[in-house]
Amino acid sequence: MELENEILYMSRPLGQALLSISAKKGMMSPFAKRVFEMQSNMELTINKAWEKSLDEFREQWVLHQEEWDLMLSIGSVLGKTDRAGQKSYIELMRAKLSLQEKKAESDRAQKEKLYKSLGVLGGLATVLVLI
Repeated sequence: MELENEILYMSRPLGQALLSISAKKGMMSPFAKRVFEMQSNMELTINKAWEKSLDEFREQWVLHQEEWDLMLSIGSVLGKTDRAGQKSYIELMRAKLSLQEKKAESDRAQKEKLYKSLGVLGGLATVLVLI
C-alpha cells in the first residue's frame, strides 16, 4: 500500500504523502491528488476531503458496499493518530481488504462456472431449436 510506505517508511506527513502518491502512476494517483487538493484548497479536514473524493470516484471504481465502507473508515483515522497507531490501523485495513479480495475471487470463480454452464446449455438449446 503506497500510503503506508509514504507515512511509515518515508516519514512524510499525510499531506506530503498524498502529494507524493499523486505524482506516481497508478490507480490511486488521481484519488490522492484530489484528496490533497480538497484538503489544501477547500480547507477541509482529511476525513471530509477523503469522503468527498470517494464520492467523486464512485463511478470509476467498481467496489461493493463493504469495500466502500472500509475505504470510508480509512479516511476517518488518517492523520488522527501517531505513526504507530496509523501503522496498526493500516495493517488492520490491509487484512480486511485482503479478506474482501479473497471473497471477490471466490465469487468470480463461482460465477465463472455458472456462465460456462449457461453458455454450453444455451448452445445446446440453440442447436436443438435449429434441428
